[in-house]
Amino acid sequence: MNPTANVDVPRAVEPHEVGNALEWEPRVGEASWWQTRQSRESLVERLLGLFTDPGAGLTRDKTRRRGLGKLLDWLEGQPGETWQDRWMASGADDAGFEWTDLPLQGRGTPKSHWRDELATGLVLLVAGQAIRPSYPWLLRQRVTVMLTEARAASDPDAFHRLEQLAQHATATARSDALNKLTWIVIHKGGLVSDITVGDCIELTSALEEHHFRGSAGRPLFYALLKETGVLSASAPLRLRALRIEGRRSVEQIVDAYAIECRAVRDLLVEYFTERAPELDHVSLRSIARNLCR
Repeated sequence: MNPTANVDVPRAVEPHEVGNALEWEPRVGEASWWQTRQSRESLVERLLGLFTDPGAGLTRDKTRRRGLGKLLDWLEGQPGETWQDRWMASGADDAGFEWTDLPLQGRGTPKSHWRDELATGLVLLVAGQAIRPSYPWLLRQRVTVMLTEARAASDPDAFHRLEQLAQHATATARSDALNKLTWIVIHKGGLVSDITVGDCIELTSALEEHHFRGSAGRPLFYALLKETGVLSASAPLRLRALRIEGRRSVEQIVDAYAIECRAVRDLLVEYFTERAPELDHVSLRSIARNLCR
């Protein structure tokens, strides 16, 4: 069966068109998980075991060890109880592509290999699930090696099966689908089998928010999940059946949760209206989901 059959580019749909839209909300991000709580010693041992070959003497592996050490030195100076806390407190997630400027502050004119080492160290932290960057940060990086290593470390068998199932597709479409699924696993944690319809909607919204509209309209990643039974039997065949494109108003976001107390509903609307100018739409909906529930 062709996984792309009966799958269309999403269109705008309001919650009442699909029944209870809250059933398809994305998973709530964990505040803490075992990888991000590891001590430095345990984390380094695990990551080097996953991503280097000590006996090979590879230049790549030497760079990875140096980069990981330098990055952890910097993160240990940031406030927080976990590596994720420190990453977010550092401002690096908000800095996007320029995040390496932060650990290099005060070190004079940085040498090019310093940035390379830091970036290499971060590949290990992300692929090894010690930190879970936001979608805006991930989508700005476009680092192929990070996605490749994340697939190999997080759920290699599942990603291999999906790649084989997508052999009929063009190389570009296949790569696009695997990258999308990897972004979800990196950002949400867990395995491919944990991905939900809401996660797919959330990623597509993030792609559009950050101007990857061409990629956002490619539905192969969703079709692969549906074809392999990752998504429930009740999940629609077409992503467009639940997709909400564009920006919903603050009132629409809050009212989707059917809050019975009018005073509480109005307070939330007022709060999110005040916060909206400083947040992208994906972040606004994520915060609203956590509070309105």
